[in-house]
Amino acid sequence: MKQHAIGLLAGALAGCCVVLAALGKKRDGSIKGKYDERQQVVRGRAFQYGFVGWMIFTAFCILSDIGLEIQFMDLSMTLFCGMLIGVTIYVVYSVWYDGYFPLNKNPKRILSILITVTLMNAVCAVYRIRHGLLEHGVLTFLNGVNLLLTVAFTILLTVMFVKWTKERQNTDKGEQT
Repeated sequence: MKQHAIGLLAGALAGCCVVLAALGKKRDGSIKGKYDERQQVVRGRAFQYGFVGWMIFTAFCILSDIGLEIQFMDLSMTLFCGMLIGVTIYVVYSVWYDGYFPLNKNPKRILSILITVTLMNAVCAVYRIRHGLLEHGVLTFLNGVNLLLTVAFTILLTVMFVKWTKERQNTDKGEQT
């Protein structure tokens, strides 16, 4: 259990460092990411959809716990899963409608970070799957967090890839005409 907590703490610390680096300021003191008005509207709508997704998941968990007396995950995993669902919906919608990446940001750098984090979580998830995810029939946080993160990041990377492929095809069609 102690080894799991150390690994979890290290992963959380690394995640916080990545987020702080992304939100920081440039050396000249200006803000790294600038969004135009359209992007801000998209991000607001994405936040609303993410919140609704989180609420629907929470309602499902309450109904399954009270109505059906079924518990799929421990409390920590349930709370984390709800947060991750909301964030995933927010990012997917923002990416698809061009509100995620700031105007002056290079998405390739973020993409490389996402790929690295996805692969690291996938390795940990495979290890967990091979050694058992469930404890007493319930998915626990320490056993399932890497699997959930792998799924979420894979969804995000897939949406980014599909979006960029679609944009490239539209650009190629525009150049041919």
